[in-house]
Formats: sequence, structure tokens, C-alpha cells
Amino acid sequence: MPQSLFETWRGPKGRDGHVRITFKQLFDRYVTISNKVVGVLLRARKHGLVDFEGEMLWQGKDDDVIITLLE
Repeated sequence: MPQSLFETWRGPKGRDGHVRITFKQLFDRYVTISNKVVGVLLRARKHGLVDFEGEMLWQGKDDDVIITLLE
């Protein structure tokens, strides 16, 4: 997962110590850096860096899906 994606991921930590962001918030911030945000998220989940519901994320349909930063 590129460092630039982590840099866009700012916000308060939840009670469990993890930072969360919606897919729309992340997509809107990251799309200016790279158009491959979904692929990056899928690889990051495979490596245990992030978690989100569902198998795939679609712009528009999944805008409110919460993505949790685990590392």
C-alpha cells in the first residue's frame, strides 16, 4: 500500500484505536493521486492492512462503506 494512501487517511481513532473512513471519502481524496484505489485497497486487505465489508468496492454504490485501517 503506497505511503501516499496512508497520508490521505487522517482522522480520529475509534475506541479500538483504529482510524476509519468511508469509501467515498477515501476515493475522493485518493483519485487525484491514483486511479487504482480499489486495486490498492483489495491488495491491502489481502495483507491485513485494511478491512471492509464486501468483495469489491464500486464508486457510487459503495460510497458509504466504512474502511478500517488496521496497521
